[in-house]
Amino acid sequence: MRFAGRVAVVTGGSSGIGLATARLLAAEGAAVVICGRDPQRLERARAELAVPGARVLAVPCDVSREKDVDRLFAEALRAFGAVDVCVCNAGIETDEDYAFVDLPAAVFDENVAVNVRGVFLTAQRAARLMRAGGGAIVMIGSSSGIVVDGKDPSPTYNATKAAVHMFARSLAVELAPHGIRVNAVAPGWIATGMTEEDDAETVAAALEKIPLRRYGTPEEIAETIAFVAGDGASYITGATIVVDGGETLT
Repeated sequence: MRFAGRVAVVTGGSSGIGLATARLLAAEGAAVVICGRDPQRLERARAELAVPGARVLAVPCDVSREKDVDRLFAEALRAFGAVDVCVCNAGIETDEDYAFVDLPAAVFDENVAVNVRGVFLTAQRAARLMRAGGGAIVMIGSSSGIVVDGKDPSPTYNATKAAVHMFARSLAVELAPHGIRVNAVAPGWIATGMTEEDDAETVAAALEKIPLRRYGTPEEIAETIAFVAGDGASYITGATIVVDGGETLT
């Protein structure tokens, strides 16, 4: 129960890594606030998390919209009185089907809006609430912000995730005097909705690059997020922790 008495906000908490993280934090005693853009999926996630004794709130939210993020934290405060942990997990990848020379500016803007602006808005609102008593912010980057897949470069997605890693490093310095730790977790190939439609050729090519020869699971990433958000990582800030089965080693 390492999060007993604490309040955690998890963006993109209705599926994949976000839902696995919310489930773990709730199981370890946290009051959990999840958000997402799909109300039906969000309600299903809330119902799953709402086991007896759990404190769970689900708030529809597009993290790229300032008013939505303001409402998310206002409702978290109204329900639970504080925010101690913030997991900036919401992210998209919609540029993978385009060659760079054909990439519409609107697709570029969409990825930056969610993956960078969304992290900025979420982390900023969390930091404002944590200044008095400290806290932990965990930003979800990607191994794609470290290495480039030669067959699927996705330059916009890669650039946004690299930005997340540097965002964590920079904020770690600025927010340390307030007792706020900021770290990034960089997953590799994880079995989520973003990868479930990969064809056999894509999967085979990915596994060839991963020394452990398998995709990771959302639960494995959730364990890492919980570690860096908890007291066991009290002397870790500004780190990007890569959880990729060894992919970036090759």
